[in-house]
Amino acid sequence: MTNEGARRWSVVGVAVGVAIGSLGCTRPSALRPDETDAVAAKPVASASASSAVERTMVASASAKVEPVKPKEPAAVEQLRVPGDSQAAIVRAGDGKPPVTVFLPGVCSNATAYLMAFPEAARTQGGVVAIDGDAPCPGVAGFHTFSWDPERQHARIEAALAAAGLTTIPKEGITIVGYSQGATIAEKLVYAHPERYGRAFVIAAPTDPSIASFQRARGVVTGACSLDVTARMKTARDRLLARNVPSSYVEMPGCTHGNVADGENVFESAFSFLRTKSLPAPEGAVETTITGVLPKR
Repeated sequence: MTNEGARRWSVVGVAVGVAIGSLGCTRPSALRPDETDAVAAKPVASASASSAVERTMVASASAKVEPVKPKEPAAVEQLRVPGDSQAAIVRAGDGKPPVTVFLPGVCSNATAYLMAFPEAARTQGGVVAIDGDAPCPGVAGFHTFSWDPERQHARIEAALAAAGLTTIPKEGITIVGYSQGATIAEKLVYAHPERYGRAFVIAAPTDPSIASFQRARGVVTGACSLDVTARMKTARDRLLARNVPSSYVEMPGCTHGNVADGENVFESAFSFLRTKSLPAPEGAVETTITGVLPKR
């Protein structure tokens, strides 16, 4: 070979070496013939993958992007209950009737309370809030419950029926009571544990009876931080000692009868009852309701 020919081969060898190095490939001389073929094919495969990615990017860029419709805020509505005073309702997002009921305290307004946690109520599957059946003397629009639990039981059924519920599921319903409403809730859980299996009781005026909640499937107690916190925490602890799934929630910086951080506190309570309550007992069945309120 002439000196000129040697120089040419040397230049070619350097160019090939640089090209191979830039591809990040192993030197072919160190591979078996079948491995050499695989390495040689890599740039082609990579080019094909790059083309596919480019086509995807172009298709994505040309596709029309639909704007995300903002979710409508949960609304508190008035609910006409035949034979009784109006109730308040937050409906579920899926349109199913609620299976949760809220009872306020002495001289209270159920609508005002429900307005403190509408989003949590919707997430819960909807909530019906009923006022007491006795007027608050001298205060228009505010009511108190009579101390007849069976009367309140019938009123709850009538309100749920007015909301569209025809059958109580075998899991029963969730009952929430604040102050006097907590005492009414306790009496109903005791009298109808199959119906009111899950309870959220807030700032009860007396120590909750552990015997009354013994057959409950789940209980949350709660209070404002400047209210009867020790009473409601003690009730939680005693229920846990009886193997009743229980939790405690606290509303910050408020006093009796008020609600603070309602969305978060109520969602925490509802979430516990949805996920930590015991299952419905064996043999539990659905119950048909008529919603007809007996005359007094």
